[in-house]
Amino acid sequence: MTVALLTVLKFGLLLLLYLFLARTLRAVVVDLYGPRRSPSPAARPNAPGPAPSSRKSRKVPREIVVLNAEGGTTTHGLGGHGLTLGRAAGVDVVVDDVYVSDEHAQIMPDDGGWSVRDLGSTNGTYLNGAKVTRPTPLAAGDQLRLGKTRIEVRR
Repeated sequence: MTVALLTVLKFGLLLLLYLFLARTLRAVVVDLYGPRRSPSPAARPNAPGPAPSSRKSRKVPREIVVLNAEGGTTTHGLGGHGLTLGRAAGVDVVVDDVYVSDEHAQIMPDDGGWSVRDLGSTNGTYLNGAKVTRPTPLAAGDQLRLGKTRIEVRR
């Protein structure tokens, strides 16, 4: 092989190494800090989301039941301050699911009832099969999904 060909191959290999390192660094940053956030739903007036439910026609929930993938259940009452759900040790409801973010979603008091909002989780929060893109009212009988974990909202 000629010296010129070896030099081209050397720089090509160096370029591939730098591309690999850049992709690896990006994956680490996304894993640590989360993906880039899209504009808030207020900035996107036509943002799709679950239709809000009518508080007058639906019953106000009093507890949630977490149904994990292994079949175990835990019940949590909805107190006056609301609940933060996620994998981190400091949240109100710890969900043992690798597809759930450290601080995944929040259930908060809202106009005499309760609402759920996603906290910028990687895999999203789903209410009755629809992705939660803004604070959305909850009613007894609703189903939340965080990762592979289902959460039933009960009265």
